[in-house]
Amino acid sequence: MERFKLQVEAREVMKPNQLRRSGKVPGTLYGPGTESKSVQVVQKEFSRLPGAAYSQIIDLEGLEGTVKALIRHVQRKHLTNEILNIEFYRIAAERKLTVVVPLKYFGTSPAVQKGGLLVEMFQFAEVECLPDDIPDHLDVDISRIENIDGGIHFSQLTTPEGVKILNPAEELVARVVAKKGGSTTKA
Repeated sequence: MERFKLQVEAREVMKPNQLRRSGKVPGTLYGPGTESKSVQVVQKEFSRLPGAAYSQIIDLEGLEGTVKALIRHVQRKHLTNEILNIEFYRIAAERKLTVVVPLKYFGTSPAVQKGGLLVEMFQFAEVECLPDDIPDHLDVDISRIENIDGGIHFSQLTTPEGVKILNPAEELVARVVAKKGGSTTKA
C-alpha cells in the first residue's frame, strides 16, 4: 500500500486568520516522547487527500525529514466547512494505536432476497493495533445474514492478525429488517 504524503512547514508568526487567508492551515504535531510543534500546511494540498488518509499513516515531509503521523482531528467552520486547524499525531512504531477504519460491505444477503431491507448500522469500526498493522478497511460479509431480523455483530467480523476491534462485541454492525407495509415471510 502506498503511503500518503503531505508537505508541512514550521508555522509562520501570523494570526490564524491571516494564515488561512494566505492559503495555509495551522496545525499541531504532537506525540509520545516529543514536544508538540506548531505547523502549517497548504490548504489545497491537504484538501486533495482522499478520505482513506484519515485512518492511515501519512508521511509528513519537510519539517525534520519525514515524520510518520496520523490525522487525529480536523476542526472545521460549522457553516462553510472551511478547515480551521489540523491535529497530527506522531506515531511510534512500537506503540499500539487506536484508530477508526472504514467497514466494507460485500455479498448478497439471502434475507434481502426474501424481501428484507439491509440496514447498515456502522460505516466505521474502532480498532487497536500497531501502526504498520492498520487495515485499509474491515470486511462485512452480508451473505451471512440469512433471515429477516438477523444481523452481524462486531464479534463476527474477521480481523487481520494483531488488530483488535474495540466496539462492543454484541453491537450490531448490520441487520436485515422487514420492509414497512410489505408482506415478507420469515424463514
